[in-house]
Amino acid sequence: MQFINLIGGILLILLGLRTLRKGFARVMGGDLLDWLQDFTRTRLRAIIGGIAAGIVMPSSTAMALLSVDMTRGDRSSWRNVLAVLLGAQLGITVLVQVLAFNLQDYAGLLLAIGGGLFLFVERSRPKGVGQALLALAFILLGMGFISQAAASVGGDPAVEDLFAALAALPLLFLFGALLLTLLVQSSTASIAVALGLVASGQVSLSMLLLWVIGANIGLCLTALIAGWNGLDGRRLGLAVLVIKLPLAGLAVILVLFLGEAWLSGLPGSEHQQAAWAHTLFNLVACVAVVLARPLESLVKLLAPTPEKGDSEDANPARLDPLLLQNPALAINAALRETLRIFDTLHVMREEIMSCIREGKTRPGLRMSVTRRSKRILLIREEMMRFLDAVPDDALSTEDASLKETMDDFLRELPLIVRTLGRELLDETETLLGKHAEALPQYRDLLLEASSRLGRQMESVARMLLKEEPELGGEILRHKRDNSSWLIRHKRSGGDLPMSAWEILDDFQQLNRRLSGVAYVYCRDEPGADDL
Repeated sequence: MQFINLIGGILLILLGLRTLRKGFARVMGGDLLDWLQDFTRTRLRAIIGGIAAGIVMPSSTAMALLSVDMTRGDRSSWRNVLAVLLGAQLGITVLVQVLAFNLQDYAGLLLAIGGGLFLFVERSRPKGVGQALLALAFILLGMGFISQAAASVGGDPAVEDLFAALAALPLLFLFGALLLTLLVQSSTASIAVALGLVASGQVSLSMLLLWVIGANIGLCLTALIAGWNGLDGRRLGLAVLVIKLPLAGLAVILVLFLGEAWLSGLPGSEHQQAAWAHTLFNLVACVAVVLARPLESLVKLLAPTPEKGDSEDANPARLDPLLLQNPALAINAALRETLRIFDTLHVMREEIMSCIREGKTRPGLRMSVTRRSKRILLIREEMMRFLDAVPDDALSTEDASLKETMDDFLRELPLIVRTLGRELLDETETLLGKHAEALPQYRDLLLEASSRLGRQMESVARMLLKEEPELGGEILRHKRDNSSWLIRHKRSGGDLPMSAWEILDDFQQLNRRLSGVAYVYCRDEPGADDL
């Protein structure tokens, strides 16, 4: 029975941490990455922003993925992103500080308040606060179960012999914490389990500190695993490991040879002293950010840049399944991939229209368009699987609407890619091959039609970014204006070559498809049905 209580307590802690991440995600929405981006201008600001992010999003895996995302596209300095990740790991220790207090008696109060907010309030942020309070109650209840189980078996001679054997092999405690942290992908869960076991009376402060050190090494490996799929992620994970492994080695030496005396000045009970050790360990690690430049050189040697090739096409999408643990961040990541698709579509359109602007086709253009089209469709397939795995009930109203809009855009995407890629290129080549002499007569018309489509695509992208909420209605009005403009010029252009006519028809079809996506996004706005 006590074994069942122990397992149940561990599962409650894991459930609580997962619920806590989702609760904070409701409160923060999907804007955490953009918020963090503003903190990466200097390393000091990056550390402060990372600490704040770690407090509100106590997930080492999520923070590692966010840090990797910030390095892409040279949006942030690599050294500043390292400061964000180290700061976030320090911020995550605040939750352990809270758990170190004996708050199990307040679990019922947290359940009552959190349950009331979560069940009976519809607004996203208060609902997220309620979910976070429920999560803390689950964690405290789980620690209570573990404490009861440990206290019940603490007097058993077999258990005493087991802990005596472990005390003779202290590094087993360290490796046990490391493995548990890797298994559950949470140093907080691992340390919470150890704090619950202290109730047995068999776990000394030295053993508890070794457990904390093992959990911190596991935290480094978790960050490395989370970012392993990308070069930047590997480098960030290796940098954190290079910083913390020597620090962990020094801490182990202090514990094994100096015992508990060196921590006697820390305040509070054994629980709180262990929590302070966890915080101090990560605080000292943050100081290493001043060595970011030599660290960068070292990790580039450990994880060198691969040889040039088409590696980008081999691994087109950058949606890590671990992001699905946090639905709001998952939607934010999917949005960024959607915006990259828009960027690629812009490039394809510009490449083809440059032929009309210059009056000749470019060598290798068909290969480039084909490669970009295949890449977009590969990303589309992964994005559709990714979005299908995001639970709707965990999203705010805005994020649910954004998910539905992206899903609709992905369904339209094969036709958009085919029209803006192969078909537009075929018609352009036919036009330049058979009617090149008349190009000055219709060049400006085709370029203006392309420019109108480009502006419409930019408006849709800005709409998805929520820069201007009214853009949805504006896009639908522009769709009507663009459609009228295209119809008028097709009718008035009696001598227009068939291939030029087909190009205008392609732009009209694309205008309609993009506007359909906008309608999905803004259909709940007043007056949307009139557009």
